[in-house]
Amino acid sequence: MNFIHTSDLHLGYAQYGLEERFRDYARAFQSVIKYAIDHKAEFILISGDLFHKRNINAPTYFQAYKVLKELKEKSPYTQVYAIEGNHDLAFHADRNSWLEILNSQGLLRLIRIKEAGELKLMGDHVELDNIRIFGVRYIGANTTSSILRIYDEIKKIEYERGKKFTILMMHFGLEGQVKQSEAGEIPYSSLMPLKEVVDYLALGHYHMQYEMGGWIFNPGSIEMISMNEYGLPKGFYHVKDSGAKLITPVTRSIRRIKLDISGIETPEALYLSIGNILERQPATLSDNKPLVELLLYGELIFPKSDIDIDMIKKMLDVEFLPLSSEVKIEKSNSQYTVNEGDIRGLSREQIELRVFSERVKLNARYRDDADAIVNTMIEVKKKAAAGIEEAEIRTDLRWCFEKLCSPAPGTFENGGKKEATQQTLLSSMKGDLC
Repeated sequence: MNFIHTSDLHLGYAQYGLEERFRDYARAFQSVIKYAIDHKAEFILISGDLFHKRNINAPTYFQAYKVLKELKEKSPYTQVYAIEGNHDLAFHADRNSWLEILNSQGLLRLIRIKEAGELKLMGDHVELDNIRIFGVRYIGANTTSSILRIYDEIKKIEYERGKKFTILMMHFGLEGQVKQSEAGEIPYSSLMPLKEVVDYLALGHYHMQYEMGGWIFNPGSIEMISMNEYGLPKGFYHVKDSGAKLITPVTRSIRRIKLDISGIETPEALYLSIGNILERQPATLSDNKPLVELLLYGELIFPKSDIDIDMIKKMLDVEFLPLSSEVKIEKSNSQYTVNEGDIRGLSREQIELRVFSERVKLNARYRDDADAIVNTMIEVKKKAAAGIEEAEIRTDLRWCFEKLCSPAPGTFENGGKKEATQQTLLSSMKGDLC
């Protein structure tokens, strides 16, 4: 066994509007192909998002065509098997995705959801000597409900044709792998039926590498798609009988520098602090222009408008000769800020409880009823995230308002005043939940 597993190549992305970044993503794809040729890989898996956009332009298609054509010429027996990620799916009016066009030209083999007899999802798969490859394109919210059908169909094929080393390509995010939970994440427990019939679950979607249980593998994107991915492991897998090894190609370097500006009293003092921190940065190779981001955070005690961003960018240009540089200012002198050190080790639920509680207690009118308000806010958030009907959520809110706004004897005899109080509280809570 000797194959490559990659995903999230995002060909066609001109990050920051730069032509050079557009070429970087093609170079990353080419590095995978070159590695596969050099190591005589039997096949290559692309678990979605070969392209960055559904409606790619001609130069982007030519990039994919040129790289895949090179593979076909230099290693004609190395096949590419791919599925469509959310960025690859065709628009309804187009009917065919660009991966289907590459498939029609024989440059890759697109594994599609295809009905064949009793098989509704796994009707289109690949049979090799000792390996069986299945694939499911990005199906979003339908992923969890499809797991048991996928299991049943793979089990049926295994029963009829014998057991082989089984690969399943899918495109979704596994719950618990990123800091901020995202819509459509799949919990590990939902995938457990597949473990009986799948030896290698080849994932794509999240742009950093992770593994789970010795059978789930997500390589991440090779190139950086967002600065939020800075420092995360990523690359592609080289899978052999001995196991899966993450390969990390050399890509454009990134510098992300953070400076706490709390206590800096003037713009001039800020520029001096920036100069000092830049002097301590390691040297940059002149032939690899980096992407640079300077993040200024903390309590800003003078107007943000006094900061000369152009001057700071010139300082970055002199120090790094970057391909692109950005300066971001995160003002955290808000009364609602929670310091990272204060929340380290807390669960998401504990952090939400703390933030909501502190926010509610700032208003003297609601301080005595803070617990009831916070509990209602958390329940409303959970129900909204779960897709509960708006009418039910409004009922919960109304119940809370009625309880809090019930007048003491002789108070708010005019019903209009009571209603006004409820609307005021509703507006406040809506602001907190947005």
